[in-house]
Amino acid sequence: MTDTGPSRETPSHWSRWKGILLVVSLALNLLVLGLVAAAGIKHGWGPPPGSIQQATLLRFARTLPAERKKEIWDEIRPQLRATRPLWRELRKTRADVRSALIAEPFDVARYREAHDRLLDVEVKLRQALQPLFDKVATQLTAEERRGFARWQAEAEPPWRRREREPSDHGDDEQEKAPQKSQAAPVSVTQTPGGKQ
Repeated sequence: MTDTGPSRETPSHWSRWKGILLVVSLALNLLVLGLVAAAGIKHGWGPPPGSIQQATLLRFARTLPAERKKEIWDEIRPQLRATRPLWRELRKTRADVRSALIAEPFDVARYREAHDRLLDVEVKLRQALQPLFDKVATQLTAEERRGFARWQAEAEPPWRRREREPSDHGDDEQEKAPQKSQAAPVSVTQTPGGKQ
């Protein structure tokens, strides 16, 4: 009778080194997945393209208990609906700025005009929303206002809540360090005889 099972002389189909390779591959895949998840958590996944997420009183009002939320939103809903045309105008104006920016040949005057219109629309929208912020603020209780202050610090995206003191342009590290291309100031002293 012949023995058809694996013998010690012939290697098995699933050798030991393939098992080790599988474990190492799995570990590397989990490491990469962990790094991607950590980066997403640290920097935030970010809002969808084209939206501006700010920690405002209106967003905070959405986090209140259902009864308080309804009370506040019932009061401001008509005024909020009145801002819809301004939001549409803002989206259109942003699209105009993008079109002017990528147009070939680039027309600086067209871009500047579109960008100036964008600023005007943003100011009009902000002015229309300001009474809503005021109305929500006056309806909040003292405890809710303190809750807003705590919530706002956490609700802002990570890149807006840096612990360091930001400069006007976000490049305060460059302002502190001298540039390599800048020459050091030279001190010239004159002697009373006019010689240097």
